[in-house]
Order: sequence, then structure tokens, then C-alpha cells
Amino acid sequence: MKQKRTADGKFGERLRSLRTERCLTMEQLCEQFNRQFDAKLNRCTISRYEHGVQEPMLNTVELLAKFFGVSPVYLMGQSESRYSASNIQNSAVAQGNSAGTLIVRNGVSLERELSETEVELLRILGVLDVKNRTALMSFAYELEERQLKG
Repeated sequence: MKQKRTADGKFGERLRSLRTERCLTMEQLCEQFNRQFDAKLNRCTISRYEHGVQEPMLNTVELLAKFFGVSPVYLMGQSESRYSASNIQNSAVAQGNSAGTLIVRNGVSLERELSETEVELLRILGVLDVKNRTALMSFAYELEERQLKG
């Protein structure tokens, strides 16, 4: 059954870019992805995604985003920012005994104590599913943009 071609091709472009950034062949991507998520993704499917011939199901987008550590909205081409609220947990590289956290993002390190508000936001983040994390992150980006303009 022939699949429809995606309109903008962003998903395929971003998938290919993320895969090549990690120096993964399509086969290696499938092997690691399938092992991590107990899935059955194959090289032909990855090729069809990357060439825009086939669109993935939403749950596949969510798992691929998780695999690469990016937001689903970035992977789908709906945001220019790779990171979403779900990546905050992945950004914490080391946490000391004092509530200090070393956060590494885009090669820049920052070590500081988390405020009670930040800890509460991370708690809330931890209970949200991917769809709600994405919605929260979109809202946070809107607020950030308003504040930078205002």
C-alpha cells in the first residue's frame, strides 16, 4: 500500500539530521530503537520517513523524539527549539547532595540550586504524558516570547 508524501518533509529532514548527528546508519538506529522500546522499526520504514514517502504514527513520533532527546513538536517541524519540558530531566547531568544541579544544554554548563518553584515544576512535569508536556512547553515558549518582547 502506497503511503502519501508529507507536505513539508520537515519530519524526514529532522529525523535524518538527528540520525546522522549520532553517526547512526538506518540499521543501527533500528537496532538501538527496537532494543530500547521493544519495537519493530525497520530500515525501509526509516527510509520512507526520511524521504517523506510515509508519515509515522503519533506514538512512533513520541518514541523517536524520546530516543533522540528532542521534543515531538521539533521532530515534526512545528518548532525550531529542539527541547521541551521533557528534556529538563534529561539535561540534569549531575545532582549534588545540596539541591544544586549541573545543567548542560548546548554545551554550556550551569550549576546552581533549584528554587522551590523549579522543583515543583519538575514534579508536575514528571506526571504529565508526552502530549501534555508538549502543550506545557509550547505555552512556556509563548510566555518567554511575550516577556522578551515586553
